[in-house]
Amino acid sequence: MQNGMITRGNWNIFLTLKGEELLLVKRRHPFVVITPIIVIACLALFFISSAFVLFQDFFFSPSLFFVTTLLLISVAISLSTKIIVDWYFHMYILTNRKILELRYTPLTSYIVNDVMLDRVNCTEVDLQSNGFLNELIDMGDICITFDRPTRREEFVLKDIQGSHELATYLTQQLLDGSPNSNQSIMMQQQNTIWFKQHNAESTSY
Repeated sequence: MQNGMITRGNWNIFLTLKGEELLLVKRRHPFVVITPIIVIACLALFFISSAFVLFQDFFFSPSLFFVTTLLLISVAISLSTKIIVDWYFHMYILTNRKILELRYTPLTSYIVNDVMLDRVNCTEVDLQSNGFLNELIDMGDICITFDRPTRREEFVLKDIQGSHELATYLTQQLLDGSPNSNQSIMMQQQNTIWFKQHNAESTSY
């Protein structure tokens, strides 16, 4: 299962700790890219059609229609490119030492949210899948709850493809994947890791 959990690419740059091994690299579901691009394309066609009617029947000007069409197409391509780039550089990475979320937009922002697994205790792994369509394409949110000495912290993997399989995989890794096997056994005795689906009637442990 592990090979299917690692997206193709060179991820060694994220292995910054001693003895660190890569367990998971995932992006969000492609559906989150396809839907807005389809909406942008439909809006572009609508405005181009409106411009055609405007410059054909009311203010006849083929040159203005041509310029307006090029402008609308350029805006649509720019917005679609930004959506694709944001999706491509938004990744969730799990190693045997840490879990992190990377969001990178070229020339504008670089955001990393990480949790060191040897400094926290995982208490819950929750799966949220809202709606029939999300169930059909197997897309959902996975919420991992950690207990810190001073507070509880949640790490959310949003709109993940194959969310059911991934939730099971994360539960197995967070139970058995700690770097120190003796510490892992003690944590299993002290902590309970939950795997529940919010839109179902029953909860499985």
